[in-house]
Amino acid sequence: MTRRIIKHGVCSNCGRETQLELITKEEVMHVRGEPIKVKVEYCKCPQCGDEVFDPNRNPDPFDKAYREYRQKHALLQPEEIKEWRKEHRLTQGELAKLLGLGTATINRYENGALQDGSHDRLIRLAMDPLNLLKLVERSGDILPQAKKKALVRALREIEAKSNSLDNSISINFGSLDPDEFNGYRRLDLGRLYNAILFFCKDGVLKTKLNKLLFYADFKHFKEYALSISGARYAHIPFGPAPDNYEMYYGALHSRKAIESSEEQYPGGYAGEIIKATVEPDLNLFSAGELRIMASVKEHFAGFNASEITAFSHKEIAYQETNNGDIISYNYANQLNL
Repeated sequence: MTRRIIKHGVCSNCGRETQLELITKEEVMHVRGEPIKVKVEYCKCPQCGDEVFDPNRNPDPFDKAYREYRQKHALLQPEEIKEWRKEHRLTQGELAKLLGLGTATINRYENGALQDGSHDRLIRLAMDPLNLLKLVERSGDILPQAKKKALVRALREIEAKSNSLDNSISINFGSLDPDEFNGYRRLDLGRLYNAILFFCKDGVLKTKLNKLLFYADFKHFKEYALSISGARYAHIPFGPAPDNYEMYYGALHSRKAIESSEEQYPGGYAGEIIKATVEPDLNLFSAGELRIMASVKEHFAGFNASEITAFSHKEIAYQETNNGDIISYNYANQLNL
């Protein structure tokens, strides 16, 4: 429990003017039978000892508990659902009809109600542009025809963009179903390639680039229970890296989207620097994804390859896996970032 004095005020219990104390306590809220610890603030009167919960200073404790529960169980947060719906210019009623749910259900979820697990999976599946495209194409007259045509066109453009950097390469695991090893998103080459271009815009050592991609995907999963790119990451000697990363960099080289150069370091060590030759298409990413990517880039701005490698070796995700293992995104909850 922590305390601090707040401004002079009147106790709502005894009516005395006094210096109220702000007390932070850890409370246990039960969500679907599971205990969830949250921090709750109270105003305490030193005159009568009464502790009062002040909603003007406090977020709803149950809302905080629900957020913790969603993160723990990989459920979508309310703002993520709302942001995605608005991105596609769908009303709550239109989205509800596309998914076979009630409008009130979508409204409740966007306003903080804890969603049903099956509904969460349904919404998450619809977040895949290809799945949403199928829903819209088969939606009958749910949407006005002009809106339907515009949305179909936009979704087809998203699909085209996501494969624009490489339509010829065949990725063996690109068709794998969403699971804990790809962050519950099918591999999206457009997103992965443009994330690479984002991080190597000014040139970066390949060893460090691998870690930046890992931290961006895993940090986004930590906050939103969904990876950015759908890439799988493997445990290799220099830390986590995209599985088969040389294939991705090779594809970008063949399309002249990146270039490489060698840099010599003391001790005879040579590092490969990768630099983008084209601008990344940031329209592929949501505002939340861009925020995560920018924060990762900024956090590690002063790290060299050895330092970020050492940092990544301290991750539970690395310590509890062996060389060659594919790392589960479930380790993201223990990420040191």
